Amino acid sequence: MPHPPPYTQPPGKTPHQGVSFQRIAHFLICLSIVLYALYAGSSFFIPLTYGMFFALMLQPACRWFEHIIHHRMLAVILTLTAATILILGVIMFFFNQVQAILAEADDIYAGLQETLYEWAEYGGGTFGLSGEEVETYIDQAITSVSAEPLGIVSTGLSTSGVLLANFSLVAIYTFFFLLYRTAVKNFVLGQLSDGDQQEGLQTLNEVQQIAKSYLGGMLLVMLILGILNSAGLFAIGLDYFLVWGFLAAVLGIIPYIGTVLGGLLPFVFAIATTESVWQPLLVVVLYVTVQFVEGNFITPKVLGGSVKINALAAIIAVIIGSFFWSIAGIILAIPLLAMVRIIFTHIEPLRPIALLLSDDLYERSGEFLSTYNGPRFRLANLFGGKARISSPGTRTRLSKKTAKQPSHPDAEVVANPEPQ
Repeated sequence: MPHPPPYTQPPGKTPHQGVSFQRIAHFLICLSIVLYALYAGSSFFIPLTYGMFFALMLQPACRWFEHIIHHRMLAVILTLTAATILILGVIMFFFNQVQAILAEADDIYAGLQETLYEWAEYGGGTFGLSGEEVETYIDQAITSVSAEPLGIVSTGLSTSGVLLANFSLVAIYTFFFLLYRTAVKNFVLGQLSDGDQQEGLQTLNEVQQIAKSYLGGMLLVMLILGILNSAGLFAIGLDYFLVWGFLAAVLGIIPYIGTVLGGLLPFVFAIATTESVWQPLLVVVLYVTVQFVEGNFITPKVLGGSVKINALAAIIAVIIGSFFWSIAGIILAIPLLAMVRIIFTHIEPLRPIALLLSDDLYERSGEFLSTYNGPRFRLANLFGGKARISSPGTRTRLSKKTAKQPSHPDAEVVANPEPQ
């Protein structure tokens, strides 16, 4: 009986490379280990990450000192000294103002209680409740709340040492990141092949540029918001307007939560210290207006396209960051995701994910079926073939022709190699 002829690949087709389930299992195991390490080792990774970001933010100042004195260690010491003096000055200002507010705590408490009585009696009469019932309910609520300060103070005292230790660790990490930045960069580049080192250098420079632009822009946005909030509260006639204005600006670095908390505190203070209704309402109007201006004009102009993360990706990153690292994760989620997006643009199979994270996803949604509609852009390549770092300029267009002048998705980011 004759044997059937062997199967031959049809012309024009390449053999299909299957997905390795062993690689998928290895990837999931490694991912689980990494995520658990980030969660369980948060006390180690949070100061380390803050140290890295502060080092990137202080790098221009350190280079300026180094250009003048031609000694890196002395330049790093001067940079950290200047930054520490600035931070301590801000902390002392807030400490003195908060101490003055706490000195009036009894009067503020009495004023808040009296205002709540008046408002509750008015609302109770509307809903058919007697004044005695309303006052009894308020007294019970205030009694339960007033029992919390002692616990808050004791908790704050117990955690103050932890905060001081973390601050010291951040300063130490920042010092060594600034001192050894060239060695760390060369180590990372040395792990790449000779053909990928230039692309790796470009990736590192773009990541550094993203981090510096985001952190510097956030500081400028905080300064602008602090001035706008303080000027508005001063015009309303609220005491300690500088504290409430800049406190709301500082809390604004916590996405979606800090702005609400920053506006709630001066609103409650206005209720407790003013006798009219229009001042607390004006506080609400002020913070809503400033938040609208910040979200639509200030932040887009100052930060520009440095982050380039769409709203859905940012919200998911904030939720995941809060789960792993609490408040620190909320603050660091967006800049870390922006850095990950830059890295993904330089890894061929991951470029569709980089587009999925970008802020122009809606306008470029058709590229998934045109530019990135090819086997080399599929995630299966990560588990069935070898993915290598390559320039994002070499892309496949719908016409299947190679572009004469490669374009980069982040063309406005100019990366200059750091001098040795």
